[in-house]
Amino acid sequence: MTTTERDITGDVVRDLLREQHPDLADRPLQLAALGWDNQLWRLGDDLAVRLPWATRSADALLRKEHAWVPLLAPHLPLPVPVPQRLGEPSERFPRPWLVTTWVPGEPADRAPATRPAEAAVTLAGFLTALHRPAPEGAPTGRDRGGPLAATAERFSQGLVSATELGLIRDPDAVRAVWEDAAAAPEWAGPRLWLHGDQPTWGPPAHAALHRLTTAPHP
Repeated sequence: MTTTERDITGDVVRDLLREQHPDLADRPLQLAALGWDNQLWRLGDDLAVRLPWATRSADALLRKEHAWVPLLAPHLPLPVPVPQRLGEPSERFPRPWLVTTWVPGEPADRAPATRPAEAAVTLAGFLTALHRPAPEGAPTGRDRGGPLAATAERFSQGLVSATELGLIRDPDAVRAVWEDAAAAPEWAGPRLWLHGDQPTWGPPAHAALHRLTTAPHP
């Protein structure tokens, strides 16, 4: 984790809009969320501004999202934030940033699924639509994708931690599902799009595909 060299405030966001996208600068603006890579500022009723702040890798991820999400979004069964404008580094803020669409909804940790079976089917349908063959030139992920067996130690640590926090009621059942998946044959098909992050699912989906990647297996 790092932090951006300059504090991000509403005044900074407003100045960036005035400099590069003045037609959007007078819209209502308010902080919406602080993520692992980016800050999210709501811009009026239907847009948002996403600015990198806590990791160096966020810059490349935003550019990747700007290039590829508009091509993928029409094929997905749920709405996702789609980049509309790209902000370039400037003296005011030395990193790239995005203006995206705003998808109404509540994060899953605030509005948990009340119909889990239906939610699971909806999520599976979304991932099935996303896991389509990637075109030439599609970006390759950094540490996303690859055989599940290679993540056995990390999985075990996470399962123990989640169980100790009371988040997993039946860790043996979770481990059985993971072991079954890890034993699956190696993927021999084409390179597929993946969402290599932990999205927050709500009704409807509220996560951006900001870690788009391709890998030789689903």
